[in-house]
Amino acid sequence: MLCAGLTVYTALLKANAKKGDWVAVSGAGGGLGHIALQIGSRGMDFRMIGIDLPSKSSLIKECGAEVFVDMTSFDDAGIAEEIKRITDGEGAKAVIVCAGSNRAYGQALGMVGFGGTVVCVGIPEGEPVLVGGAYPGAMLTQQKSIVGSSLGSQKEAIEVLELAARGVVKTKIRVEKLDRLTDVFQEMADGKMEGRV
Repeated sequence: MLCAGLTVYTALLKANAKKGDWVAVSGAGGGLGHIALQIGSRGMDFRMIGIDLPSKSSLIKECGAEVFVDMTSFDDAGIAEEIKRITDGEGAKAVIVCAGSNRAYGQALGMVGFGGTVVCVGIPEGEPVLVGGAYPGAMLTQQKSIVGSSLGSQKEAIEVLELAARGVVKTKIRVEKLDRLTDVFQEMADGKMEGRV
């Protein structure tokens, strides 16, 4: 909880969302994402949208997502339109990008509505790529924000531990022997890993 839990709790605070707002999590079935869904839905009363591969849909719904979006069913423009459809045309108040994917960052701004926030958490591999669609005119007129989030304060650490103590968060953890390390990394590369290993 003092690593992944604190990271996503702080990211959710930086989302500038309030009770009842739609918040999407890209990479919702991973180690960070599944915790973000639980804290957002059960601890902060946000309406959560989980975005990930179809193999993770059950975990995502168990963790509090009101809606699951299969990222393989849409192109970049289509996934933004799907989020707008789910949110009655408004777009999400925030997108928490837990996925370590440049594509996820490229999609995120299109998913947020007026005054929305993209919170950067996941770190993509490879060459750095700019967050797509961050044109000054559009950012200004639509009042969108992009913020970074990494861990949090001592006060936020205490708050996230209190959420865990209340049973708001149940982490999905699987333990593997070291001789399966190559298989675990392959599972990560294939995007099939649920929760933490």
